[in-house]
Amino acid sequence: MTENQLISSKLFFNLINHANDLIAIYNMKESNIIYANQKFLDTLEYTMKELSTLAIDDIREAIDDKDCLNEILIHDKITTYSNFYSKSKKKFILESNIQHYSEDDIDYMICISRDVTEKLQKEQKLKNEIELNIHKLENQKIFLNTLLDKNPTSIFYKDKKGKYLGCNKAWENLTGIKADTIIGKSVFDIAPSDIAKLYHEQDEKVFNLEENPQVYQAEVYNKDLDKRFNVVFYKSAYFDIKGDVLGLIGVVIDITDITTLEEEKKEKDRLLYHKSKMEAMGEMIENIAHQWRQPLSAITTSASGIKVQKEFGTLSDENLINFIDVIVDTSNHLSNTIDDFRNFFKQTKEKNVFKIKDPFEKALKLISAQLKSKNIKLIKNIDNIEITSLENELIHVILNILNNAIDAYENFEEKEFDKKYIFIDCYKKDNFLNIEIKDNAKGIKDEIIDRIFEPYFTTKYKSDGTGIGLFMVQEIVQKHLEGDIKVEKVTFEYNKKRYTGSKFIIKLQL
Repeated sequence: MTENQLISSKLFFNLINHANDLIAIYNMKESNIIYANQKFLDTLEYTMKELSTLAIDDIREAIDDKDCLNEILIHDKITTYSNFYSKSKKKFILESNIQHYSEDDIDYMICISRDVTEKLQKEQKLKNEIELNIHKLENQKIFLNTLLDKNPTSIFYKDKKGKYLGCNKAWENLTGIKADTIIGKSVFDIAPSDIAKLYHEQDEKVFNLEENPQVYQAEVYNKDLDKRFNVVFYKSAYFDIKGDVLGLIGVVIDITDITTLEEEKKEKDRLLYHKSKMEAMGEMIENIAHQWRQPLSAITTSASGIKVQKEFGTLSDENLINFIDVIVDTSNHLSNTIDDFRNFFKQTKEKNVFKIKDPFEKALKLISAQLKSKNIKLIKNIDNIEITSLENELIHVILNILNNAIDAYENFEEKEFDKKYIFIDCYKKDNFLNIEIKDNAKGIKDEIIDRIFEPYFTTKYKSDGTGIGLFMVQEIVQKHLEGDIKVEKVTFEYNKKRYTGSKFIIKLQL
């Protein structure tokens, strides 16, 4: 078939002229297009007549056709991507499937092409976006790794099988285990068995969502230091987009220093409490002296009476019995006084139910002689409310506050007071027991009232007090009795006279 016969073939023309692909036949000898279908002409904006006068390189970026032909001869057909330009200089990228055809020693290329400009642009855009996202992800990874490693808090993360996926530098320092050696290991591979068992049990609770988030206190073992640290674990599960558990993230706070300080504080508080008891004991001995002075005088008088009457021969049986009764009764009173003081110093840790009048009666028995000797009148208004608490601790608090009120009068001369009072009020309000103890000893100075509960702060002369009493009162009320205490300077009226003094207010939950 001749060239003209090939082109004029009606069958050939009908098949390709209406195709959606760009189809052209290229004469390699003349370097021109001898045929192009309508799609090709429409896309490049040429007529066949115009196109026949142009060389192929007039509409296409130059390529080496000999190399292209060699490739076709080797592989029978090839696929190329070339830039073509329309009459209006619009650029197109054509994907061409090229096949060789030869006739009369002339080589032809049959090109079936598609406009892939938009496709390649989209692919390039997608590629650029992917590269940009990869770059962003790499930057985010660097940022997150920096954030983790520069964070002073220990952080680790595991998969749902409990295998470590990674950790930060702080976790490395805490455990003595490098991040690259922890990956893929379980707690049983890195921790002593007792700790590992606890970790595993707690992890399972997170994975099963029984506790999520989870907080608990435990220990961490450092293999380099062969030492255990007290820590608090904060763990939380993380999930995939379906909501299934993928693993957990753990944050560990080293509280070793805190727990050490707490232990030291407990020991300090214990010593302060003991010192407070010793101080209270000294005050009690002074109270015993007040309590025993009159009974001992009665015993001495009775014994002297027996001796004198015996010497003068005037001792009758009736007088002897009366003297002996006085001695016995007074001795019993002294014995009861000893029991009262001994009971005060008993250590009781368990709460018991009692009426609020009871601790006040017991406390007042211990200092009644002191109140009497210092001409201090007690005004009581105590509702007999039932409470569950530590009675001896409450007695200790009451005695300290009462002694503080007694001591307050020592800062002034006797003539400055027409009357010296201590008022005690106990009442129930909003499910709380309110205890108020106030005096009329002019009140605590404004500049020191906020420091009154500080340890070792005292308003007494240095030789008279240690400043532990009111500090321990606050400690006992807040930590042992689980209540609250405050002090304020008050001005009030009693028997149509105005007084100023200090008022201690204690609130205990009923």
